[in-house]
Amino acid sequence: MQEGSGVGLPALGVLAGLWAVVPPYVVLFGELAVRSSVELVDHVLPGAVVVTVALIAYFLLRAKAASSMLLLVFGLVITLAGFWMLSTHIGLISQARQGIAPGGAVIWHGLPGIALTLLGVVWTIRFWAADGTGAHEASER
Repeated sequence: MQEGSGVGLPALGVLAGLWAVVPPYVVLFGELAVRSSVELVDHVLPGAVVVTVALIAYFLLRAKAASSMLLLVFGLVITLAGFWMLSTHIGLISQARQGIAPGGAVIWHGLPGIALTLLGVVWTIRFWAADGTGAHEASER
């Protein structure tokens, strides 16, 4: 196995987590009338959680010190963060359908939640099959 192999998902996790933080602060396709405290909870918090666990996983995998169980838990955490983002943006879909919120802005705000949820599911499946010996066998396949 080459040094640093298996770090693709964590690197993708860092990028996706950073993307999750961006929509409230980069206005594309129109503005949404959302309080900054709500944006903090809906975007910044889950994005920061994903970046944190992805960075930890990245460095553990590079050092070949990753526990398969820990990597599985990280996948579940990422899935939960993505699901949180998805669930908090459902109301925006209704607002867009009623013409209250710009549809493009709703998509811009909702896509990171979809991406994080899918990443978390893929990550969880990837490490689900690990045999729990403390090494990162699932990332070697």
